[in-house]
Amino acid sequence: MKMFRELIAKDVPEFVKEAQSLTEEWFENEATWGPWFRGHRKASWRLEPTLYRYGRPKRGIRILEDELRQEFVVRAPSLSAELPQNSWEWYFSMRHSGAPTRLLDWTEGALIALYFAVRDKMDDEDAAVWALEPWKLNEFVAGKKEVIPPGADESFFGQRNFPDSERYNPWLPRRYEEPASLKEELPVAVYPTHFARRISSQRSCFTIHGSAVDGFERLPEAARRYVVKIVIPGPNVHQIDRTLSVCGIDELTIFPDLDGLGRYLTTILRDECS
Repeated sequence: MKMFRELIAKDVPEFVKEAQSLTEEWFENEATWGPWFRGHRKASWRLEPTLYRYGRPKRGIRILEDELRQEFVVRAPSLSAELPQNSWEWYFSMRHSGAPTRLLDWTEGALIALYFAVRDKMDDEDAAVWALEPWKLNEFVAGKKEVIPPGADESFFGQRNFPDSERYNPWLPRRYEEPASLKEELPVAVYPTHFARRISSQRSCFTIHGSAVDGFERLPEAARRYVVKIVIPGPNVHQIDRTLSVCGIDELTIFPDLDGLGRYLTTILRDECS
């Protein structure tokens, strides 16, 4: 039995139609809200963060994670112009740098997620875009229908709303804080502050796992209704990639830096020679 509802989209118009349908279903009374999306090059991939993809270390995941966070904070300032201001921003920076974390990247842009699902795909396996209703996730897991940027400081929230930020501290304890285990099991949704250009250009948002590797699968059935997989058939991937390029969704728009420009020029060469 499938754990989550599955839809199929064979081209960009079908995908947009399914994304719009989910928006209308989940946000009937919220005109400015919308789903979050996440692209997977393989439809078989689970919603599993990088820190959990290598098994469980004997010393405990929290101990190893704290050491990785410490190493990143010590070494990163000399390697980047970005200057994260607090633990959450450092953690988001780790994820965008490819370091292992308990974060999963999502985006508010459906076509951005679709691009990540089909980019650089060389096989015929189905791809997928996951859709999430993050407010419902937090209502089930954290007890309040909200999605906030917990890394924003007190002056951002104002004194009255600051306790809402502290609600998410158990998902990102201070480094080497006791106990050396995570108190929370299931994932929650959080917004980042836009301290980095890529976070802004990709309209990034995140879920952060708790102690359960299969956190999304452990959600109660009523909550899993708000997690949907849109399957992209393998034979349709290349045409979808070309359509997205015509729409201006490419490496340079997703990664507005020199690395993105280099990869964009590489795709031009690849397409000219194919």
